[in-house]
Amino acid sequence: MKNVVFLSDNEWAFGSIHYGLFKYLWNYGYNCNLLPWDKHYTRDEITELDSHIDFWITTPHGYLTLKSSYDIAPERCVVIAHSVFDLTDYIKIYGIEDFNRFKKYGVISNYLKDYSKGLNIPTEPIVFPIGINYNSFYSEPNKELKVVGYASAYYERHEFTQEMIDQDQVPNLKWKKRGYLVKEACEKAGLEFRIANHYHNSFVTMPGFYKFVDAVIIPSMQEGGGLPSLEAGAAGKLVIGTPVGYWQERVGIFGGIQVPVEEKDFIEFTVNALKYYKDKPNKYREKCYAIREHAKSYDWSNYVEQWVKELQ
Repeated sequence: MKNVVFLSDNEWAFGSIHYGLFKYLWNYGYNCNLLPWDKHYTRDEITELDSHIDFWITTPHGYLTLKSSYDIAPERCVVIAHSVFDLTDYIKIYGIEDFNRFKKYGVISNYLKDYSKGLNIPTEPIVFPIGINYNSFYSEPNKELKVVGYASAYYERHEFTQEMIDQDQVPNLKWKKRGYLVKEACEKAGLEFRIANHYHNSFVTMPGFYKFVDAVIIPSMQEGGGLPSLEAGAAGKLVIGTPVGYWQERVGIFGGIQVPVEEKDFIEFTVNALKYYKDKPNKYREKCYAIREHAKSYDWSNYVEQWVKELQ
């Protein structure tokens, strides 16, 4: 049995991904634990822990902490990027040299693999695809489209300006997720808008969120994966999104409605799609059933063997 520690967030997307993965890895001989990266640990306790495990799994963001605070060697770590920011923020501080030294360097999607190449990172990353627990989200499609959900980090447009963005004063998460565009599209389509983190405080309760919405929109400019698109598909919802992250390799080819990234076009295409399915309940349910059927392929059971193969 190999002992592995994930340095990660224990909530939301990371919590959902890693706890979902743990139960499968156990069956392949991996005893996994998660160390929350938002807590402080003494140097002695991390050094002691490091001496008793086989390796760490974290993101480039997580390895920033292991490197700067605890001097953990890159050769001890499987480093997997979950977002564009993971890569760009790390390179700003330490450059690209460590990517050649990591025990394994990976990304969660082909979208990020291509982005990594564009950053001139010398090591070609391994793709470690993420999944979901399909049965946890499975539900019967609703009869008509009334409520549109948004399941990522939400910020209002007035919280930042273009000048703040240009001067790198705003976290990428705030302005590249663009949840405010979903709100605008819903208003123009005459539909209710519902934000997940206004009702749910944990990934554990997220299946309950999807039961109270009829569609989910992913408006991001960039996504490493896009977990809500997978969850919403399994829940039998209408899924609308931009062609980033997993969209082109999974969701878009499995019935999701693709809309442009450019803001004006995004609003126009999204509003038209929402109005169409709002006015045609039968077409709406037909679409949701098709998306849910294809979403069976998102289950963790389809990806765990690839993780095991690449971790060896």
